Amino acid sequence: MSTRYQEGSLERVSRAKGPDVWVYRWRELRRDGTRVQRKKVLGNLLRLKTKADAKREVENLRAQINAQLLKIGRMTLEEAWGHFQEHELRVNRSPTTINSYLDYYKSQIIPVWKDIALEDIKAVAIEKWLRSLDLAPGSKAKIRNHMSALFSHCIRHELYHGLNPIASVRQSAVRQHDPDILTLEEMRAILENIEPLAIRVMVAVAAVSALRRSELRGLKWEDLDFKSLWINLRRGLVRKDETQMKTKASRKGVPMAPELADLLLRWREETPYPSDTAWVFASPFTDGERPYWPESALADHIKPAARVFIRLCVSDQSGAALTHSHCVKKPACNSATYSSVTLSCCGISKDSSAYGRLSLAYWPAVSLR
Repeated sequence: MSTRYQEGSLERVSRAKGPDVWVYRWRELRRDGTRVQRKKVLGNLLRLKTKADAKREVENLRAQINAQLLKIGRMTLEEAWGHFQEHELRVNRSPTTINSYLDYYKSQIIPVWKDIALEDIKAVAIEKWLRSLDLAPGSKAKIRNHMSALFSHCIRHELYHGLNPIASVRQSAVRQHDPDILTLEEMRAILENIEPLAIRVMVAVAAVSALRRSELRGLKWEDLDFKSLWINLRRGLVRKDETQMKTKASRKGVPMAPELADLLLRWREETPYPSDTAWVFASPFTDGERPYWPESALADHIKPAARVFIRLCVSDQSGAALTHSHCVKKPACNSATYSSVTLSCCGISKDSSAYGRLSLAYWPAVSLR
């Protein structure tokens, strides 16, 4: 005979030897969502003479079981992140986006929130935490978006049954400072201070064509149509990962100014890797297997060249914006004039008095596409 309760059942069990015993049975929830049968002998009839005595004994045990069930049933953010990595992270995401998730969760999110149950994560707490981070608004916005994607994933998989708390987190992505603007002559002065020809040509090509950094690294000689003066964009390269173009417009390619074509042809004569299938900016440090690493080029050559220019020409405020840059923004001036002035430092054109505007901050959407 057994009596069923909300959490388990109490049963009197006979034994071959000795008095009967009271046995409590329940189902235990595992973290993977499955349940297993458990039981515990509470005592024999000599100690628990009546069912009422056994029920009182059950109450303490039931409280412990309920607490454990509650703890198991509440998924922590770290557990949810593990589920997200297994089932969604690499689905229809570029290597760049995947690395962004991995980096931000490892360095920022997991150290603070890993042991917090999803139900206990609130919008106000996330906002307060984001304000405390010494990061740019754009980085904070990415953290918010990555956390929101995690909650959406948990809702879809029925691991979390509330509203997405990150949806109401306020975090602007607007940059704190406007990018510093340089004239074309200033840009030429900086290019002249970059010693390695490969890096100098790379920066000049970026300045004239407004290619993204990944698109620039992903160029192969077979992508350059010197007859039609056209740069075909077929791939990007982020770290060691080949990626697709970021937008549909990117895949259309960009025109190649005649001066730029002349510069690239001269560079092809200089580089030890001129074959059609070779990278345009193949690095000798990898025997041409990969292009130059952009972070190294920036730290070892572009920033030092900028600092030389800063000491001579611009204020500390301009220098701060310049040396923290990582790519080149296409100016609003006539592209032919800009090509002539910019490429003169590489021996393609000799003089121009025209000025445009150049930024060493992130490229905007404006381009020749």
